[in-house]
Amino acid sequence: MIHQEDILFDILSRLPAKSIGRFRCVSKPWKSLLTQPHLIRTHLYRTKHLPNHDQSLILISEESHSLYSTQLNNAHHLFDEITTFATKLCFDDHRFGSTLVNNLCSCDGLVFVCDEESNMLLVNPTTRAVKKLPSSPYALDPHASFTMYGLGYDSVSDDYKVVTLSYYDTDNEHEPDCTEMFVNVYSVRNGTWKRAESSPYDHAVGHLASGVFVGGSIHWLASKTKDYSSVIVAFDLEEERFREVAPPSSVDRKKFVFDHLVVLGGCLCMFHLGGSCETDVWVMKEYGVEESLTKLTIIDHEKSEFRPMCLLGKEQVVLVKDEETADDKLVTYNLEEGTFRNVVVHAIPDGFRVGGTFMESLVSPRLEY
Repeated sequence: MIHQEDILFDILSRLPAKSIGRFRCVSKPWKSLLTQPHLIRTHLYRTKHLPNHDQSLILISEESHSLYSTQLNNAHHLFDEITTFATKLCFDDHRFGSTLVNNLCSCDGLVFVCDEESNMLLVNPTTRAVKKLPSSPYALDPHASFTMYGLGYDSVSDDYKVVTLSYYDTDNEHEPDCTEMFVNVYSVRNGTWKRAESSPYDHAVGHLASGVFVGGSIHWLASKTKDYSSVIVAFDLEEERFREVAPPSSVDRKKFVFDHLVVLGGCLCMFHLGGSCETDVWVMKEYGVEESLTKLTIIDHEKSEFRPMCLLGKEQVVLVKDEETADDKLVTYNLEEGTFRNVVVHAIPDGFRVGGTFMESLVSPRLEY
């Protein structure tokens, strides 16, 4: 016999996370029901397995030092542009700057960010829940080193982990000859930091980009320490060790260079800005299977530089178009038609930077279940 509670549970698990969040305020019994671990896991599973689950963007207003979110799936599609509205995200009294672009990473609706005071935060933009992470006892001097971040989920231990990858500035006075790549791992469930085995790769390549999570691992661009050839490396969250991800077989493995890594539609993607009107996109449709790598090409006769963010439906890629000004510009590119459309964002102070993407979920940054 099907009980009314089971029917209600099934209905709730299919609703958008924002709607469920509003229902939590109805009464204590509703709050208790809507914070059950089984509901949160079921809702997350169903959201992730939708054919094209929604991805929201996080924007940083340099005028108000605040974060905003916008969901392009709910935008108004006009002939030559897309218009959308931003929602302000309040996380206590924390303020954020443009450096957030280089340290924001997300997984299952949780977002890792650093505020202007260098506090490390784990937040859920949908529920507005926030957790301040303790400082790592293994952290390097921030004034003499560089750090990249990553966030992912370890399914074996049912734990979310924050990974920091740090190395000394070779020009600093403290450790001028130290080239070691230090790796620290924070367990959200245990609330503790530990030092993992150092990376055998050189991560001082390009900009300080956050790692991208897919297939149980966090991925970064790097180079080999012996011949300086480019590699894509994956930090396995279960084993907490690095391994290499094979590049496309048609690319020279000793010389290949990618500019960005990103997850589009759940697939690991590698972008290469060729310096011409074409930007190559390699999509690993089946994680870990080299033969599944498929090449797409973005053609722009203005030779702009793009930063990929997410998919909009099956045919459009959302891109950040780098301008000469400090502000970012959002565009979409239709892969089938080869056309661009501008994205206009309302309800945010003039000028913003795009920090990254996240999916809406009910997962708590405190793992209170």
